[in-house]
Amino acid sequence: MADFDFDRFTKDILDGISTAADSVSEAASGAATNVSRIKEFNEVGRDLFRSAQVTSHGGNMSVSDGKQIWITRTGTRLGHIGPNDIVGVGWQVSEADASASIELKVHRAIYQALAERLANEGRAFTEAAIIHTHSLHATYHSLQKDSILPVDAEGSYVLGKSVPVLTPAQAIASDEVATLMANLVRHGSMLAVVRGHGPFALADNLQNAHRLVSCLEYSASLLTLVEQARRV
Repeated sequence: MADFDFDRFTKDILDGISTAADSVSEAASGAATNVSRIKEFNEVGRDLFRSAQVTSHGGNMSVSDGKQIWITRTGTRLGHIGPNDIVGVGWQVSEADASASIELKVHRAIYQALAERLANEGRAFTEAAIIHTHSLHATYHSLQKDSILPVDAEGSYVLGKSVPVLTPAQAIASDEVATLMANLVRHGSMLAVVRGHGPFALADNLQNAHRLVSCLEYSASLLTLVEQARRV
């Protein structure tokens, strides 16, 4: 019978402990990331609802790391987001899509277009976020105009000279909207309004996407007042 290899036995035990510790550490890190992500969704969703940019069960949000997409579940109340309201889906269409927001196809197309643009620029996709709202004044102006021109200083600074309005035959959960938004993103745009439906904003995180839709709604509200004053 071979002699017992104590040194090998000790090494196997230590390797096992090390592997277990690494697993625990990775699990803890993943849990912390999930908590942070849910907190971000919750805070931004709450602010969108309180500022009346979405109805009780309207609008949707997502974040992506270039491999996976975390998106609000269909019918989620953005003002009260909890852990069960966020759905993780893949970069490609799968069965997991069924419980996600019906606007997932638009979010996915935007992310894929962003990845293409970044790759063409020699940059890596790290993280991005999308917010779709039903902002009242932005949607109102989208029914009358082909673009929304900010008349205030902050709007011009943050949004640029104008925000395009898209006019698809179908506005909700539309392949056409997905294609139109993707084409805009490939050419550098980060924000557009779907006629009669509301804006889609792309940024590096949810807070900055929120800034875009917030500035747009303020600019659109001010534009409403300016146009009313001109009619007097």
